[in-house]
Amino acid sequence: MSDIFEKAVPLLEKDILPENWEWVGCSKLARMAKHKGDQESYFKEFIPKNRLEIVKSKLRGSKCELWIKQAHIAKKAGFPVPDILESGELSSGNHYLITASGPSRAASDFLVKSPSSDEVKRQKWIREFGTYIGKMHKAGIVHGDLRAGNILMEPSSPALFMMIDIERNSFHKAVPLSLAKKNLVQLIKRISFDEFTAKDRLRFLEHYHAAFGQIASAKQKEFALDVIRLVKKQNLWGGKKNV
Repeated sequence: MSDIFEKAVPLLEKDILPENWEWVGCSKLARMAKHKGDQESYFKEFIPKNRLEIVKSKLRGSKCELWIKQAHIAKKAGFPVPDILESGELSSGNHYLITASGPSRAASDFLVKSPSSDEVKRQKWIREFGTYIGKMHKAGIVHGDLRAGNILMEPSSPALFMMIDIERNSFHKAVPLSLAKKNLVQLIKRISFDEFTAKDRLRFLEHYHAAFGQIASAKQKEFALDVIRLVKKQNLWGGKKNV
């Protein structure tokens, strides 16, 4: 372990911020801090939901161990994830992971419409994002929580996408369509038509299907309608909040 992390981890566990670190907002099932030194990196402590999860982790692995497993699967399939710098167990029994930083902004920052959007670039990125998600599913990877905020993006040409929060990912020889639909529901929920138009959605799906290649053209409309029904069923259709 590097000197920086060796000194920082015991302090972070005690809620003490070492020099050049800052807390990062996250869910209540984790604790995160960012190192702002020469090599920007992130510390994440995985907090069990309850005692049952602790028992389950003994059988299937902790969330940290699952994250590392899914990272290897993603990388082997050609999908970048943040580089693993350190991992281990805290004195509390909780596991932690330290990763290198990826792109600094989420895909949603570039894909949803805003007054400052460059429409030519935005449409290009929508096509590339559709291709990225389609290739991910074709490779057998289902993201455990595929919010657009859980895919980081570098607005390069072509765009670089990087998945995070991957501990709940699953791998399949062939992705069940039910899970493919679930991922698309996670992507689209609460994103309004002002932010991502019907035309944007059709363009995304066109490139998604071309890359996924598992749904016949005659069945693609039915697939899209199923996604719409699932979003409406959850009462998440066209809201104003991106999640």
